[in-house]
Amino acid sequence: MPQVASAAEAWSPDWAVHPGEHLAEHLDAKGLSQAEFARLAGLTPKLVSTILNGTNPVTADTALKFEKVLGMKADIWAGLQADWDLHQAKQEKLDHIDECERFIGKFPIKELKGRGVLPKTTDVVALCDALLSFLGIGAPTSLDARLRNLAVHHRQSKAHASDDCNVVAWLMMGEAKARRMELPAFDESAFERAVQEVRSLTCEAPDVFEPAMKRLCAEAGVAVIFEKPFPKTRLFGSARWIDGNRAIIQMSLRMKSNDHFWWTFFHEAGHVTLHRGKTFADDKGGEGDGFEDEADAWAMETLVGRERFEAFCMENPRSEIAVRGFASEIGVHPGIIVGMLQHRGIVPYRNLNRLKERFEWVA
Repeated sequence: MPQVASAAEAWSPDWAVHPGEHLAEHLDAKGLSQAEFARLAGLTPKLVSTILNGTNPVTADTALKFEKVLGMKADIWAGLQADWDLHQAKQEKLDHIDECERFIGKFPIKELKGRGVLPKTTDVVALCDALLSFLGIGAPTSLDARLRNLAVHHRQSKAHASDDCNVVAWLMMGEAKARRMELPAFDESAFERAVQEVRSLTCEAPDVFEPAMKRLCAEAGVAVIFEKPFPKTRLFGSARWIDGNRAIIQMSLRMKSNDHFWWTFFHEAGHVTLHRGKTFADDKGGEGDGFEDEADAWAMETLVGRERFEAFCMENPRSEIAVRGFASEIGVHPGIIVGMLQHRGIVPYRNLNRLKERFEWVA
């Protein structure tokens, strides 16, 4: 036996018509022009025109005037307006949800939840709001401005491209940690001294050098952040400034050997030292504005001394004894020298790797 639908189950169309369309039909049926109707209803021609084109609502007062001139009850006009308003509100909500879904779909949501940045919810709007707050932007349309706003230098893989949204999420993870450190203003002389002290730590184990390098750099106004990469963030390290007078050296922990790790740190320290206030640059394909080459040159000079290393390379060193002797002479870990010789092509990449330290990061 058929049943009467409850109020909650009653048919509710997913469309609505602005009362201005109904008004146009009534005027046409009665042969009234807009101007004539406006005069009869005591309304301005402009208001009538905007109701007809759907940019103004039919208010309660206007509905009463429509009733007197056209004969259709005011509550019907008010109902048409209410249906339109409800439909618009629903559509705006659906549009907002669609926009939120498109926006959060660009980011590594699962990983951001896992790192405590986003709430563990499936509510799309709640996730979108939390993501906007994390990124420091007011709307999804501001994402491009956030990307442009990050004055940053990357050291990244040349073999694989990175995803911009995943990169910016990774960078903002580091920035959030740096801000919680309450760094002093950058002190160039203190940072120079810190870098030299960090250089002397290259022969130490991670449980020794990690807290020491972070403390030394923080005292000079530079946050050293170890942050595991997100998918498609094929960066080794990044250097940038926040608030104009504090710096971040962020390392992705993609590097598993100490030569790679230390070169990344000193390369990014070179950016901090040389490129304060400069705009974005990276080393994709080795192209760009020359900042990467400058940072590489600074790292080499700071780590081994360019002239001293060039003289060593002229000896065509290929033995463990030669590498250990040179590393001991200049006071750095021999693995760093192996990596530099391999990069130079003097030592094959398969040789002398036993002199490198391998790291297993747990951060």
